[in-house]
Amino acid sequence: MDTAELEARLDAVDLADDPDGWAVAAYRLAVARSELATTVDGLAACVELLDKAGRILTPERAPLEHGRIATVMGHCHRSAGRPDLAVDDFRRAADLLRGRSDVLEEAAALANVGLGLTESGRPADAVGPLSKAIDLLTVAMVGDDAAGSGGDRRRTLGAALVNRAQARQMTSTADGLAAAIADYEAATDVLDAESPQSAMAWHGLATVLLERGEPADLTRAIAAIEQSLTVFSVNAFPFQHAIARHSMAVALNRRGRDLHERGPSDADMLDLARAAHHGEAALAVFDPRLHAAQWRAVDELLTTIEVRLGNRSREEAVVQLMVAVDEDERTQLLRDRLAPLARAPDVRVERDLGRLCGALTRLDPTVHQLVVRSLVSVLMELPDRILEHAVRALVAANDALPDGEIYDRSLDDAVHARLFGPQRVRVRDLLESQGWVRP
Repeated sequence: MDTAELEARLDAVDLADDPDGWAVAAYRLAVARSELATTVDGLAACVELLDKAGRILTPERAPLEHGRIATVMGHCHRSAGRPDLAVDDFRRAADLLRGRSDVLEEAAALANVGLGLTESGRPADAVGPLSKAIDLLTVAMVGDDAAGSGGDRRRTLGAALVNRAQARQMTSTADGLAAAIADYEAATDVLDAESPQSAMAWHGLATVLLERGEPADLTRAIAAIEQSLTVFSVNAFPFQHAIARHSMAVALNRRGRDLHERGPSDADMLDLARAAHHGEAALAVFDPRLHAAQWRAVDELLTTIEVRLGNRSREEAVVQLMVAVDEDERTQLLRDRLAPLARAPDVRVERDLGRLCGALTRLDPTVHQLVVRSLVSVLMELPDRILEHAVRALVAANDALPDGEIYDRSLDDAVHARLFGPQRVRVRDLLESQGWVRP
């Protein structure tokens, strides 16, 4: 039901003749408006309407209804950046709903209290109400299936476990981090593996493992981030995807250890190349105007990685990685780098493709074609604009070499091997339009 219909229903009720009916209609309208509100003023208007409804449906006359009103008020205050007020509302709701509603609603009210306390800077106090919510749901779920109301309970339990893990993680003590790991792991067992909440739990688990920093934790953290990325795709969840990519870059950079303290192994260099790749994937999503802190953190990490790479650029390191991996991973690495360019301005497309194609010409000609074959395949998945930029970059990179004909031959072989019919003709026409002469 849309807000216009709810507004009409509220207008149709006479406050003097039917105050309870008016209060219920006002509550429903406030719920709908709060879900759409994007400004503090909009949220304040919802709180005002809820307050009027709560003065009619008082705790004494209608405790269950007032508890639900208080819950929505708490969410409004939380969204408006007032966690302390939200905690007061959530506590009032939890007290009123206790014993008067079903287990799911009662547990959700307690979980809201814990969430509000965490966000107001009191994580230690949040553990208590979150634990009560978890205990209620755990008992209620005995014999539940994953469907119906049982599914709702599982989702609420998973969310409460994630919130308790976050509260425990904020303590930064050894016991707190260990307990947070257990909570995140329990959440991944409860939640649907394909849900965003499960991905949050996997990524949260990785952040605690990285924070604890024990030797075995890095491998577990990397596996957890990989699991989160199966859900947090760049198209469906761009911000969360970028956060997870940054975490992966941190983990791989750390596993690559400081190359100034010992001689670099091949595995170290591949880890650093993968770290650079993930960092650049995150940077491609973050907008420095909207995500300034995240953008700076990734940029600083990439600077550190560049120092560790020594005399190789990030592009050269990633291209060497493409040579070292199999065809499937090589293709995915190229997709990760090229797909975001479809949304980028021409100046960035030209810069990034120029650097990539320049790095390709620093490969031995015998392996150059391996990467170019995959590159050609990926380019055919992208808009023509990217293909045209890539053709210019490939020709320019080859022309800059005294022995560029060797790479021209490799390029021609890659086009012949991967493309057929109109696609092959299209790419060769584009190449020749740039002055390229087929060897």
